Amino acid sequence: MRSSNMKRRLFAGLAAMMLSAGVAVAQDFPSRPIRIIVPFPPGASTDIITRLLAEELRKDLGQTVVVDNRVGATGVIGSTELSRAAPDGYTIGLGNEATHVTGPLLKKTPPYDPIRDFTPLTIAIQTTMAIAINPKVVPANNLAELIEFARKNPGKVAYGTAGVGSPQHLLGELLKQRGGADLIHAPYSGAGPATNDLLAGHIAMVISTLPSLMPQLSKLRVVAIGDSKRLPDMGQIATISETFNDVVVSGWSGYFGPPNLPRPIVNRLNAALVKALNAPAVVDAIKRQQVLPAPGTPEDLANLLSSGKERWSRVIAAANLPKE
Repeated sequence: MRSSNMKRRLFAGLAAMMLSAGVAVAQDFPSRPIRIIVPFPPGASTDIITRLLAEELRKDLGQTVVVDNRVGATGVIGSTELSRAAPDGYTIGLGNEATHVTGPLLKKTPPYDPIRDFTPLTIAIQTTMAIAINPKVVPANNLAELIEFARKNPGKVAYGTAGVGSPQHLLGELLKQRGGADLIHAPYSGAGPATNDLLAGHIAMVISTLPSLMPQLSKLRVVAIGDSKRLPDMGQIATISETFNDVVVSGWSGYFGPPNLPRPIVNRLNAALVKALNAPAVVDAIKRQQVLPAPGTPEDLANLLSSGKERWSRVIAAANLPKE
Protein backbone atom coordinates (compact mmCIF):
# COMPACT_ATOMS: atom_id res chain seq x y z
CA MET A 1 0.00 0.00 0.00
CA ARG A 2 2.79 2.36 0.98
CA SER A 3 4.61 1.50 -2.27
CA SER A 4 1.46 2.27 -4.30
CA ASN A 5 1.07 5.67 -2.61
CA MET A 6 4.71 6.47 -3.28
CA LYS A 7 4.27 5.63 -6.98
CA ARG A 8 1.21 7.86 -7.25
CA ARG A 9 3.06 10.74 -5.60
CA LEU A 10 6.03 10.18 -7.91
CA PHE A 11 3.85 10.19 -11.04
CA ALA A 12 2.00 13.27 -9.82
CA GLY A 13 5.30 15.02 -9.20
CA LEU A 14 6.60 14.11 -12.66
CA ALA A 15 3.37 15.32 -14.28
CA ALA A 16 3.61 18.62 -12.42
CA MET A 17 7.24 19.03 -13.51
CA MET A 18 6.35 18.31 -17.14
CA LEU A 19 3.47 20.80 -17.05
CA SER A 20 5.71 23.41 -15.46
CA ALA A 21 8.39 22.79 -18.11
CA GLY A 22 5.82 23.09 -20.90
CA VAL A 23 4.52 26.39 -19.52
CA ALA A 24 8.09 27.69 -19.26
CA VAL A 25 8.79 26.70 -22.87
CA ALA A 26 5.65 28.48 -24.04
CA GLN A 27 6.57 31.61 -22.06
CA ASP A 28 9.99 31.73 -23.74
CA PHE A 29 8.59 30.94 -27.19
CA PRO A 30 9.57 32.27 -29.64
CA SER A 31 13.10 33.43 -28.98
CA ARG A 32 14.38 33.16 -32.57
CA PRO A 33 13.05 33.32 -36.17
CA ILE A 34 10.26 31.04 -37.34
CA ARG A 35 10.17 29.32 -40.73
CA ILE A 36 6.97 28.54 -42.64
CA ILE A 37 7.40 25.84 -45.29
CA VAL A 38 5.14 26.38 -48.30
CA PRO A 39 5.27 23.28 -50.55
CA PHE A 40 4.01 25.25 -53.57
CA PRO A 41 5.64 27.75 -55.92
CA PRO A 42 6.03 31.47 -55.16
CA GLY A 43 3.07 33.40 -56.50
CA ALA A 44 0.49 30.68 -55.82
CA SER A 45 -2.54 31.96 -53.93
CA THR A 46 -1.61 30.21 -50.70
CA ASP A 47 1.96 31.51 -51.00
CA ILE A 48 0.69 35.09 -51.36
CA ILE A 49 -1.56 34.69 -48.33
CA THR A 50 1.22 33.10 -46.26
CA ARG A 51 3.63 35.97 -46.97
CA LEU A 52 1.10 38.50 -45.69
CA LEU A 53 0.38 36.22 -42.75
CA ALA A 54 4.10 36.07 -41.94
CA GLU A 55 4.22 39.85 -41.50
CA GLU A 56 1.27 39.75 -39.09
CA LEU A 57 2.92 36.93 -37.16
CA ARG A 58 6.12 38.98 -36.89
CA LYS A 59 4.18 41.80 -35.25
CA ASP A 60 2.52 39.46 -32.77
CA LEU A 61 5.40 37.12 -31.96
CA GLY A 62 8.21 39.68 -32.10
CA GLN A 63 10.38 37.48 -34.31
CA THR A 64 11.22 37.31 -38.01
CA VAL A 65 8.98 34.86 -39.86
CA VAL A 66 10.50 33.47 -43.08
CA VAL A 67 8.49 31.85 -45.87
CA ASP A 68 10.43 28.97 -47.41
CA ASN A 69 9.10 27.50 -50.67
CA ARG A 70 10.02 23.81 -50.85
CA VAL A 71 8.45 22.82 -54.15
CA GLY A 72 8.15 19.42 -55.75
CA ALA A 73 6.11 16.23 -56.11
CA THR A 74 2.79 18.12 -55.75
CA GLY A 75 3.64 19.27 -52.25
CA VAL A 76 5.22 16.07 -50.95
CA ILE A 77 8.79 17.40 -50.70
CA GLY A 78 7.91 20.33 -48.46
CA SER A 79 5.48 18.28 -46.38
CA THR A 80 8.06 15.54 -45.85
CA GLU A 81 10.59 18.11 -44.63
CA LEU A 82 8.05 19.47 -42.14
CA SER A 83 7.27 15.98 -40.85
CA ARG A 84 10.97 15.57 -39.96
CA ALA A 85 11.46 18.99 -38.32
CA ALA A 86 12.25 19.41 -34.64
CA PRO A 87 9.13 19.70 -32.46
CA ASP A 88 10.05 23.12 -31.11
CA GLY A 89 7.64 25.40 -32.99
CA TYR A 90 10.30 27.10 -35.09
CA THR A 91 9.31 25.24 -38.25
CA ILE A 92 5.67 25.09 -39.32
CA GLY A 93 4.13 24.54 -42.73
CA LEU A 94 1.20 24.82 -45.07
CA GLY A 95 -0.74 21.80 -46.25
CA ASN A 96 -4.00 21.00 -48.01
CA GLU A 97 -6.27 18.07 -48.78
CA ALA A 98 -3.99 16.87 -51.57
CA THR A 99 -0.83 16.83 -49.42
CA HIS A 100 -2.48 15.53 -46.25
CA VAL A 101 -5.35 13.29 -47.37
CA THR A 102 -5.77 12.20 -50.99
CA GLY A 103 -2.12 12.10 -52.05
CA PRO A 104 -0.94 9.76 -49.27
CA LEU A 105 -4.00 7.53 -49.71
CA LEU A 106 -2.92 6.77 -53.29
CA LYS A 107 0.65 5.79 -52.48
CA LYS A 108 1.74 2.26 -51.64
CA THR A 109 4.40 3.61 -49.29
CA PRO A 110 3.56 7.20 -48.29
CA PRO A 111 6.58 9.27 -47.16
CA TYR A 112 4.64 10.35 -44.10
CA ASP A 113 1.48 9.61 -42.15
CA PRO A 114 -0.76 12.70 -42.42
CA ILE A 115 -2.20 12.20 -38.93
CA ARG A 116 0.73 10.75 -36.96
CA ASP A 117 3.52 12.85 -38.49
CA PHE A 118 2.04 16.35 -38.09
CA THR A 119 0.49 18.53 -35.42
CA PRO A 120 -2.57 20.45 -36.66
CA LEU A 121 -2.53 24.18 -35.84
CA THR A 122 -5.45 25.77 -37.70
CA ILE A 123 -7.45 25.73 -40.91
CA ALA A 124 -6.48 28.76 -42.98
CA ILE A 125 -8.89 28.96 -45.91
CA GLN A 126 -11.72 27.08 -47.54
CA THR A 127 -12.28 27.02 -51.29
CA THR A 128 -15.41 26.32 -53.31
CA MET A 129 -15.19 23.27 -55.56
CA ALA A 130 -16.99 23.62 -58.87
CA ILE A 131 -18.12 21.45 -61.78
CA ALA A 132 -18.05 23.28 -65.10
CA ILE A 133 -18.95 22.20 -68.61
CA ASN A 134 -18.56 23.43 -72.16
CA PRO A 135 -22.23 23.88 -73.16
CA LYS A 136 -21.28 23.35 -76.81
CA VAL A 137 -20.16 19.83 -75.93
CA VAL A 138 -22.65 18.93 -73.19
CA PRO A 139 -26.22 20.29 -73.49
CA ALA A 140 -26.82 20.44 -69.73
CA ASN A 141 -28.08 23.21 -67.47
CA ASN A 142 -27.48 21.47 -64.16
CA LEU A 143 -25.71 18.52 -62.57
CA ALA A 144 -28.65 16.12 -62.96
CA GLU A 145 -28.78 16.79 -66.71
CA LEU A 146 -25.00 16.37 -66.96
CA ILE A 147 -25.13 12.99 -65.21
CA GLU A 148 -28.04 11.90 -67.42
CA PHE A 149 -26.14 12.92 -70.57
CA ALA A 150 -23.10 10.92 -69.40
CA ARG A 151 -25.27 7.88 -68.76
CA LYS A 152 -26.77 8.04 -72.26
CA ASN A 153 -23.47 8.83 -73.99
CA PRO A 154 -20.86 6.44 -72.61
CA GLY A 155 -17.28 7.39 -73.41
CA LYS A 156 -18.14 10.95 -74.42
CA VAL A 157 -17.78 12.85 -71.13
CA ALA A 158 -14.17 13.33 -70.06
CA TYR A 159 -13.52 15.51 -67.02
CA GLY A 160 -10.28 17.39 -66.51
CA THR A 161 -8.65 17.87 -63.11
CA ALA A 162 -5.36 19.08 -61.68
CA GLY A 163 -4.06 15.51 -61.54
CA VAL A 164 -4.43 11.89 -60.47
CA GLY A 165 -5.23 11.62 -56.78
CA SER A 166 -6.32 15.23 -56.43
CA PRO A 167 -9.51 15.91 -54.46
CA GLN A 168 -11.09 16.97 -57.75
CA HIS A 169 -10.25 13.59 -59.31
CA LEU A 170 -11.78 11.75 -56.37
CA LEU A 171 -14.89 13.95 -56.46
CA GLY A 172 -15.31 12.83 -60.08
CA GLU A 173 -15.02 9.21 -58.99
CA LEU A 174 -17.61 9.84 -56.28
CA LEU A 175 -20.02 11.32 -58.85
CA LYS A 176 -19.51 8.26 -61.06
CA GLN A 177 -20.34 5.99 -58.14
CA ARG A 178 -23.35 7.95 -56.97
CA GLY A 179 -24.78 8.77 -60.38
CA GLY A 180 -23.90 5.67 -62.37
CA ALA A 181 -22.45 7.94 -65.04
CA ASP A 182 -19.67 7.10 -67.47
CA LEU A 183 -17.20 9.88 -66.61
CA ILE A 184 -13.64 9.52 -67.92
CA HIS A 185 -10.83 11.11 -65.94
CA ALA A 186 -8.42 13.32 -67.89
CA PRO A 187 -5.57 14.40 -65.58
CA TYR A 188 -3.67 17.63 -66.31
CA SER A 189 -0.67 19.34 -64.78
CA GLY A 190 -2.92 22.01 -63.32
CA ALA A 191 -6.31 23.68 -63.45
CA GLY A 192 -5.25 26.14 -66.16
CA PRO A 193 -4.44 23.60 -68.89
CA ALA A 194 -7.60 21.65 -68.07
CA THR A 195 -9.76 24.77 -68.39
CA ASN A 196 -8.08 25.69 -71.70
CA ASP A 197 -8.92 22.27 -73.13
CA LEU A 198 -12.48 22.60 -71.86
CA LEU A 199 -12.88 25.90 -73.70
CA ALA A 200 -11.35 24.35 -76.83
CA GLY A 201 -13.88 21.50 -76.70
CA HIS A 202 -11.27 18.78 -76.18
CA ILE A 203 -12.95 17.68 -72.94
CA ALA A 204 -16.57 18.03 -71.81
CA MET A 205 -16.13 19.19 -68.21
CA VAL A 206 -13.70 20.13 -65.49
CA ILE A 207 -13.78 19.74 -61.75
CA SER A 208 -11.78 22.54 -60.21
CA THR A 209 -11.88 25.29 -57.62
CA LEU A 210 -14.22 28.15 -58.39
CA PRO A 211 -11.46 30.81 -58.13
CA SER A 212 -9.44 29.11 -60.86
CA LEU A 213 -12.49 29.16 -63.15
CA MET A 214 -13.50 32.76 -62.50
CA PRO A 215 -11.42 34.34 -65.32
CA GLN A 216 -13.27 32.19 -67.87
CA LEU A 217 -16.67 32.14 -66.21
CA SER A 218 -18.44 33.86 -69.11
CA LYS A 219 -17.23 31.20 -71.55
CA LEU A 220 -18.24 28.08 -69.64
CA ARG A 221 -21.14 26.90 -67.50
CA VAL A 222 -20.80 26.01 -63.82
CA VAL A 223 -23.48 23.40 -63.11
CA ALA A 224 -22.78 22.78 -59.42
CA ILE A 225 -20.59 23.75 -56.48
CA GLY A 226 -19.44 21.62 -53.57
CA ASP A 227 -20.42 23.95 -50.72
CA SER A 228 -23.24 23.13 -48.31
CA LYS A 229 -25.19 26.22 -49.44
CA ARG A 230 -25.53 28.26 -52.60
CA LEU A 231 -23.21 31.27 -52.79
CA PRO A 232 -24.92 34.58 -51.98
CA ASP A 233 -23.63 36.32 -55.12
CA MET A 234 -24.06 33.28 -57.41
CA GLY A 235 -27.38 31.95 -56.18
CA GLN A 236 -28.34 30.57 -59.57
CA ILE A 237 -25.72 27.83 -59.25
CA ALA A 238 -26.98 24.80 -57.34
CA THR A 239 -24.96 22.73 -54.91
CA ILE A 240 -23.94 19.13 -55.58
CA SER A 241 -25.94 18.14 -52.49
CA GLU A 242 -29.14 19.27 -54.21
CA THR A 243 -28.65 16.33 -56.57
CA PHE A 244 -26.75 13.96 -54.26
CA ASN A 245 -27.99 14.90 -50.82
CA ASP A 246 -24.93 14.15 -48.69
CA VAL A 247 -22.11 15.23 -51.02
CA VAL A 248 -20.52 18.39 -49.61
CA VAL A 249 -16.89 18.93 -50.65
CA SER A 250 -14.86 22.07 -50.05
CA GLY A 251 -11.17 22.55 -50.71
CA TRP A 252 -9.05 23.70 -47.78
CA SER A 253 -5.56 24.69 -46.71
CA GLY A 254 -4.21 24.77 -43.19
CA TYR A 255 -1.09 25.17 -41.08
CA PHE A 256 0.68 22.30 -39.34
CA GLY A 257 3.61 21.74 -37.05
CA PRO A 258 5.86 18.69 -36.92
CA PRO A 259 4.79 15.72 -34.79
CA ASN A 260 4.83 15.84 -30.98
CA LEU A 261 4.69 19.62 -30.77
CA PRO A 262 4.10 20.52 -27.08
CA ARG A 263 0.56 21.70 -26.39
CA PRO A 264 1.60 25.07 -24.90
CA ILE A 265 3.45 25.89 -28.14
CA VAL A 266 0.49 24.61 -30.20
CA ASN A 267 -1.76 26.99 -28.28
CA ARG A 268 0.60 29.92 -28.77
CA LEU A 269 0.95 29.30 -32.50
CA ASN A 270 -2.77 28.74 -32.94
CA ALA A 271 -3.57 32.03 -31.21
CA ALA A 272 -1.03 33.90 -33.34
CA LEU A 273 -2.18 32.29 -36.60
CA VAL A 274 -5.87 32.91 -35.90
CA LYS A 275 -5.13 36.55 -35.04
CA ALA A 276 -3.09 36.94 -38.23
CA LEU A 277 -5.75 35.27 -40.40
CA ASN A 278 -8.29 37.72 -39.00
CA ALA A 279 -6.09 40.77 -39.68
CA PRO A 280 -7.76 43.11 -42.22
CA ALA A 281 -4.84 42.98 -44.69
CA VAL A 282 -4.86 39.17 -44.68
CA VAL A 283 -8.66 38.92 -44.90
CA ASP A 284 -8.63 41.30 -47.87
CA ALA A 285 -5.91 39.24 -49.60
CA ILE A 286 -7.82 36.01 -48.97
CA LYS A 287 -11.02 37.44 -50.41
CA ARG A 288 -9.14 38.79 -53.44
CA GLN A 289 -8.15 35.19 -54.12
CA GLN A 290 -11.90 34.42 -54.00
CA VAL A 291 -11.56 32.04 -51.08
CA LEU A 292 -12.81 32.32 -47.50
CA PRO A 293 -10.82 32.67 -44.27
CA ALA A 294 -11.58 29.76 -41.95
CA PRO A 295 -9.36 30.00 -38.83
CA GLY A 296 -10.27 27.80 -35.91
CA THR A 297 -8.92 25.33 -33.40
CA PRO A 298 -6.33 22.60 -33.95
CA GLU A 299 -9.15 20.14 -33.42
CA ASP A 300 -11.10 21.62 -36.36
CA LEU A 301 -8.19 20.83 -38.67
CA ALA A 302 -7.72 17.37 -37.14
CA ASN A 303 -11.40 16.64 -37.83
CA LEU A 304 -10.97 17.65 -41.48
CA LEU A 305 -8.11 15.18 -41.81
CA SER A 306 -9.99 12.28 -40.25
CA SER A 307 -13.27 12.91 -42.08
CA GLY A 308 -11.45 13.39 -45.40
CA LYS A 309 -9.49 10.19 -44.92
CA GLU A 310 -12.66 8.25 -44.15
CA ARG A 311 -14.56 9.64 -47.16
CA TRP A 312 -11.85 9.32 -49.79
CA SER A 313 -10.68 5.90 -48.59
CA ARG A 314 -14.14 4.55 -49.39
CA VAL A 315 -14.18 6.23 -52.81
CA ILE A 316 -10.71 4.91 -53.68
CA ALA A 317 -11.64 1.37 -52.62
CA ALA A 318 -14.92 1.44 -54.57
CA ALA A 319 -13.15 2.77 -57.69
CA ASN A 320 -10.33 0.25 -57.27
CA LEU A 321 -7.82 2.99 -58.04
CA PRO A 322 -4.21 1.80 -58.35
CA LYS A 323 -1.64 3.04 -55.87
CA GLU A 324 1.74 4.34 -56.98
